[in-house]
Amino acid sequence: MITKILSFLLLLSTTLTLAQTINVKGTVKDLQSGQPLPGVNVIIKNTAKGVSTDFDGNFTIQDVDKNAILVFSYVGYKNQEVTVLNDQPLTINLIEDAEALDEIVVIGYGSQRKELVTGAFTSLDAEKITESNPTRIEEALKGSAAGVQVNSNSGSPGASLNIRIRGITTNGDNSPLVIVDGVNIGTDLSIIDPNDIQTMDIIKDASSAIYGVQGANGVILITTKTGKKGKKTKFSYNSYYAIQEADNQIDLMNNLEYAIYVNESEAADGNNLPFPNLQTLNTNTDWQDQLFETAPMFSHSLSAVGSSESITYGVSASYFGQDGVIASDKSNYQRWTFKNNLGIDLSEKFKLNTFLLYTNIRSQGIPEGGRGSALYYALNASPLTSVYNGEDANSISRGYTFIGSNQGSEIINPLALINNTYNEGRADRFTGKIELEYKILENLKATTRLNFNYSDFGGRSYAPLQFYGLGKVVNNVVLNPSDPTRFNTDRNGDGVRDLYSTVAEDSQFSFDYTWENFVDYNTSFDDHNINALLGTSIRSERYKGFFGSGPLVNGPDRFDNAFLSNTQSIIQIVDGELTQALVTSTDGRNENRWYSVFARLQYDYKNKYLFSGMIRRDASTKFGPNNRIGNFPSVSAGWVVSNEGFFNVDAINSLKIRGSYGITGNDKIGNYRWLGLLQGTNGEATYPFNDLLSFGNAVGALANPDLKWETNHQTNIGLDVSFFNSKLDLTVDYYYKKTEDLLLIPEVSGLLGASAGGSSAPVVNAGTIENKGFDLSLNYAHDFSDDFRMSVGYNLTTIKNKALQVNNAAGFIPGGLFNLNQSTSRFQTGLPIGVFYGLQTDGVFQNQAEVEAHAIQPNASPGDLRYVDVDGDGTVEFGSNDDLTVIGNPIPDATMGLNLNFNYKNVDFATSLYASIGNDIARSYERFLTYSNKPDFYLNRWTGEGTSNEVPRASNSASNNQLFSSFYVEDGSYLRIQNVQLGYSISDKFLERMSIDKFRIYVAVNNLYTFTKYNGYNPDVSNSSPVGAGVDLGQYPQTRTFTTGINVSF
Repeated sequence: MITKILSFLLLLSTTLTLAQTINVKGTVKDLQSGQPLPGVNVIIKNTAKGVSTDFDGNFTIQDVDKNAILVFSYVGYKNQEVTVLNDQPLTINLIEDAEALDEIVVIGYGSQRKELVTGAFTSLDAEKITESNPTRIEEALKGSAAGVQVNSNSGSPGASLNIRIRGITTNGDNSPLVIVDGVNIGTDLSIIDPNDIQTMDIIKDASSAIYGVQGANGVILITTKTGKKGKKTKFSYNSYYAIQEADNQIDLMNNLEYAIYVNESEAADGNNLPFPNLQTLNTNTDWQDQLFETAPMFSHSLSAVGSSESITYGVSASYFGQDGVIASDKSNYQRWTFKNNLGIDLSEKFKLNTFLLYTNIRSQGIPEGGRGSALYYALNASPLTSVYNGEDANSISRGYTFIGSNQGSEIINPLALINNTYNEGRADRFTGKIELEYKILENLKATTRLNFNYSDFGGRSYAPLQFYGLGKVVNNVVLNPSDPTRFNTDRNGDGVRDLYSTVAEDSQFSFDYTWENFVDYNTSFDDHNINALLGTSIRSERYKGFFGSGPLVNGPDRFDNAFLSNTQSIIQIVDGELTQALVTSTDGRNENRWYSVFARLQYDYKNKYLFSGMIRRDASTKFGPNNRIGNFPSVSAGWVVSNEGFFNVDAINSLKIRGSYGITGNDKIGNYRWLGLLQGTNGEATYPFNDLLSFGNAVGALANPDLKWETNHQTNIGLDVSFFNSKLDLTVDYYYKKTEDLLLIPEVSGLLGASAGGSSAPVVNAGTIENKGFDLSLNYAHDFSDDFRMSVGYNLTTIKNKALQVNNAAGFIPGGLFNLNQSTSRFQTGLPIGVFYGLQTDGVFQNQAEVEAHAIQPNASPGDLRYVDVDGDGTVEFGSNDDLTVIGNPIPDATMGLNLNFNYKNVDFATSLYASIGNDIARSYERFLTYSNKPDFYLNRWTGEGTSNEVPRASNSASNNQLFSSFYVEDGSYLRIQNVQLGYSISDKFLERMSIDKFRIYVAVNNLYTFTKYNGYNPDVSNSSPVGAGVDLGQYPQTRTFTTGINVSF
């Protein structure tokens, strides 16, 4: 009986137990759009049992206990938990989580949750990128990304900017690699509309080794906007109109101040006063006012992103136009872009991803950035010279006043120069990819990807016959000796014209492709998580270009007829004398290839102990067979302390310690430098044999078959901390980078033939550079109420650069330009690269007694600069290195950015500031001639004992004051208010009636004000060459822009 009762109870218990399990069905949708979400993970909480939703968002999960909890998770959405009460179908609406998207970081060939990243990364989202209405993407990085320094080459329309990630690591190109949606686009960011970018992730440490030689200077990974599964099509339109003005002008002497200065100079040299009656000075030309104008800038961007059951897409088109603040009709930039992202699920396992970006650029420019530029002439031209002379535009002067020969042979009327400037540039570029993903197993995926870039670019220029006054070196025509009101276009006097305007035209093409194949494997067991990547890459870069020039003989003498097809060579022999003007042409072509294999292993245990190891093996045709292959490994590790059981600090939500070490390589040198090549048809190889000239060929750059990779050893130690419910985030990194076997061209003996025309010394491995410093990023965000939100971001980067070794005969490499032929900078052992090196001043001689008491300084007089006798031998030696020393450093000690955002109800306010501290600038825009104008700080010059101990006297003969010295080096530290913006978003209640998601209007000012002691246009002076950075040749100033715009989405 007892046995029967127990059997009955067991049967009843089993029946009741089975009755408690049910099959659960349901659909998962996006709350906002109502569209189904495929691929959502549905897991029974605290178990490994689960399923994923299908293409229609449907799921079925068997044998679920009543009161069990289902967890629904999907990338970009907040997790949702639902308790199972019965077998009724469930409808789950997931809420998009913008913060969750921010927690995903794009790494090389994949992505990773931010909390598991062990390398040094900085990320920017779409809102931050477009916040300041950047004309180029580089502008969005300035002051927003710790460890990233951005400097402008010029403020002219479409001008590029230099990006440096953690300092200068090579004597050549320091630009980072840019990857857009997996496509290697090189270093050119001008091809992308900033509105197209969803996220930008920057690799700052040796994690860039996954890209091998291409990523030696860091990597910028850009993800563009595209649709998401389950989302309806969303349109966005962004537009703004801006007025630009030069944000600064250099204070120069006016007519009276100038005349007094020139009088002093002539009197000091014992000459008669050129301006004895100052009351008769009527002309007072402000050449900068004549050049600068206000100019418009405008942008339009329209995009659509969306999806269907098996397709995601993102389409956009944009137009950007910018006129220059100098000669806007001849200085302008226009860019059109079209982008298309398309993802297609061909089946449950096959997926096709495509990307296509077309960029069309048209531009015009004026001479800028150095000797021969319009601004250089404007800064040095006399204010006593008028702009126009009243003559007809068809006269030899074109109606512009000649600058007198007493102002030098190279200073001309800048507006006359612009009037004779005609050019146009063009670029058409296609960037794309075709990518196939195949899910071999649930956790094993194979990808093949073909990327390409095709560019067709070039331009043309027209140089009419131009005469700027007697003796000017830029004249390309002389006056007719019998009629000085006409040009002499018949040079040999045979009655036939033999001098014409000149046309130059070029057409260039580049094509590169990268074919990558890789497999990605993910697995988890117990608390161990592993990701492995293995791949190969083949890359080819091809280039060809055609360049031609010649006299414009056929058709009208105008720019619209200035094509190479209308040129014709002129060869005339009169009385045995040859007169010629030839049509010349050259071409060039090359190809470089890279073959690579790469692998990466990522591991974590309980999301607490993290490890990543990677290696890339590159073969480059930039090097010969002796050293063609380079191996570039990297390892990193991290410890998420906050995930430990013993960690219990209420104020800290997350704490991670991480570190990395790795090696990257660099091969950014000229083509085929390991080979000795002939110069070709234009080589200087003309030899006389038996009174006849024979044209042969000659050796070009000398070969170095043992040339090898430049290697960069990088160490990084970092700390990530999140406080107060993730309201305050702190990231701190210490980095050390050491570049060995630096690729450079040394100074060699002329006996080797390297000094012959068309030849040069070989590239050698002969230097070592180190960079070290700290990156700090601090971000705070808090919602004080439903109506008021605030966020603050601060970042700091310190840089200490030093050349540890420069192995050439001189022990240094010179660079930079001062006056006409003096160098300003050096790359020298023990010093920062590009350091300013010259004479150190010690005030101004006040009287003859001081001159006699000082070390022997040739030709010194009271009022001259007093130079330090550095070597202490009793003589200041000009033209010798003995008394030269370090007088400045263009590399800042620290850069920092501050970003503030406030939102109150429908009103938003944002501002950003940027500071550079400790950088010096070499002032090199002055022309040292008696009749050249001067900056107005020369008003504080020495005019007698005790009048000045900083600015020397006015004198034409005191040429030693014009040697490069610390007098011409200024503190370039500055604080700039980069952007101030105020916006208003129309109420959602009103917009809902028109089916509009967002309508925002705003006003903004960019480059509002710069606080600096520097006297030049812009303390943010850059140069593409590391040896020569910080030398101000009179660069085109930055512009201040006043903007109004709208942001609409529907």
